This record gives sequence, structure tokens and C-alpha cells, in this order.
Amino acid sequence: MAKNKIVLSGYYGFSNAGDEAMLYSILRSLTMTIDNPEITVISGHPEVTEQQFNVKAVSRFDGWGIIKAIWKSDILISGGGSLLQDVTSANSILYYMLIILIGVLMRKKVVLFAQGIGPVRYRVTRITLKHVLNHVDIITVRDKESKGFLTRLGVRTPIYHTADAVMLLPSVSKDTGRKILNAYGVPKDKKLIGISVRNWDGIEKWKDDFNRFVKKLLEDENLAIVFITMQNPDDAEAAGCIIQPDNRRVFLVRNVINVNELMSVIGNMDVLVGMRLHALIFASIMHVPTVGISYDPKIDNFLDSIHEEVACHISSFDVEKLYNKTCDLLKEPAGEHDWSAVEALRDRSQETIRLLKKLAIHRED
Repeated sequence: MAKNKIVLSGYYGFSNAGDEAMLYSILRSLTMTIDNPEITVISGHPEVTEQQFNVKAVSRFDGWGIIKAIWKSDILISGGGSLLQDVTSANSILYYMLIILIGVLMRKKVVLFAQGIGPVRYRVTRITLKHVLNHVDIITVRDKESKGFLTRLGVRTPIYHTADAVMLLPSVSKDTGRKILNAYGVPKDKKLIGISVRNWDGIEKWKDDFNRFVKKLLEDENLAIVFITMQNPDDAEAAGCIIQPDNRRVFLVRNVINVNELMSVIGNMDVLVGMRLHALIFASIMHVPTVGISYDPKIDNFLDSIHEEVACHISSFDVEKLYNKTCDLLKEPAGEHDWSAVEALRDRSQETIRLLKKLAIHRED
């Protein structure tokens, strides 16, 4: 049987737990649904990606290697995540558009996989993006705002509103996570508040407010705080600006990069307070109530998709609102939280895989 040769492009190989979770989820879904896939991942550290995921990999800085990989492929997948935006970097969107354009020019089947598109600030970039995306085969986006943006931009390629690739993952046992927490000395007899922070817009502007929020929580002797890092060392440094070293009920869990282990750790929390999108998504998969702090529209969009509201924005930190929402969720009787919107979103995430499988079968025919 002929192999389906697939190249996968994204922000992979940089030890970002969210992006590695998307890669893991996409690879898992491809191997489960597409016949005989042979997958090559474009990675920041290809040797690490090859070892961790048992796939071929090519360096994202190896232009000739990328061209050869796409030339030999049948399908180019761009995703998931926020690849096509120019807020974090003006060059990033140009890089990912170039990868897509190479696939288009080589007449490969090109798919955008559950991406969050935008913001795109510059007019010339928006015009280029429109023309490039009008030549791909399928676009799936993870939120309605991305679909609306592309529609207004004038993209005519079919656009499907599905869900973040990580929503394809199943929940996992909490046992491994509890063992990891035990190793860090996290108590079993207290309610656990998980916190995921990152440095954004100058942590000096809001660290004191966040510290007041943590101190207010710790007035309850029955609570412990667990800072969980999603990208090291960045998140650990951000947490270190907030944590008071003399407090014995505050813990920093770092260097857990395995997706299932990280989900298992988060599954042991009673509430997850998060800035990182995929910390919030992991919590939702594990049915842990979430409190979102927004620094980017993708946080607002995800919470809206599960019928939740952002507690506050990092630029207008509201200690009281954050504290009250966290306490309200802690007081919820066990088993009474409504998870129907999360499960509906998980069902919607399957549409991306169904479309990709249909495209692969059509290519073979």
C-alpha cells in the first residue's frame, strides 16, 4: 500500500508544552485515521522531535531540507496554534506563509489545521495572506473569530470552524500527576489551586497584584498553591517573580514536558487559574474548573467557546474579581460543574480529522 507522505509545519521543538501537545495530538490523530502515514515534522530541534515522537524531522532553519521534504510529500499540514499572526513577531507570519506557499507552488494538498488566525496588523501582510490562503485546499480554524477574520479578508477557500487540536486528546489518569506532586512535597490533604503564568507586557506591571491574589488565597489554611510551568525557563522565571520563598504552601512544578504527565498533574487541581491557553485546555479536558486571565484574544475566544468568561485582563488586573471567581468555583459541590460545552467542543474538534482523512482518500483516488 502506498504511503501518505505528510509534512507538518508549526512551532515545534521549542519545549513549549502547548505546542508540543498540539504536535502530539495531531500525530496521534493522523496515525489513527490515515492509512500508512509517513510524517516529517519541521522542528526547531529535529533530533529531540525525532526521539520524542518517533517521526522524521527537519530543522526549521534548513531551507533546502524543508523544500526537499515538501517536494517528496503528498500533503502539507500547517498547524495548529497561532502561526498566522504578527503580534508576537512580524517575521513569524512571513515564515509560515512561505512554507504554505512552497506547498502550493509544488501542487501539494495543503491544509491549515485548527489554527487561530490573527491579529494581522499590516495591510500588505493581510493582502499577501489572502492570496496565499486562496490557493490552499482546506482551512480549519479553532474559533469563530478566526473564521470571521478570514471571511472579511476575502479568503474563498472552504473555512471550517472546529476546535484547538489539543481538544482531540483523551483525558488521562490522575495517578501519575499525584506521584509527581508527591515528589515536590505537595500535600494531599489540602485543596489545590493550580496557577499558570507567563511573562507578558512586563511582569513588573502586574506581579504585585498577582502576589496579592496569591496571599489572599493563602489566608485559607486549607489551600495550597501549585505553579505549573508550560514553557521553561520562561514560566518558571515569571512564577519566581510572584512566589514568596518563605511560604510553605506554595510550590513550583517545573520540567514536566510529557503531555500526559502534565495533564495528569493539572487533573489533580481543584481549580486552575491560567494565562497559558493550553493550561486552560488541559484543565477543561480533565474537568478541572478554570479561571482565565487574558493577555491575548485566543484566551477570550477559548473561554467563550466553553461558555466561560475571562476573569480579568493582564493589563487591568482585578484581584477581587479573580479571588471571588476562584473561591466560587472551590465552593461548587463535586460533580455539579456543567461540562457540556467542553464536550461539545471536543466533538467539534473531530471534524478537522474527518476532513483531512477525506482529503487523503480523495488524493489516493
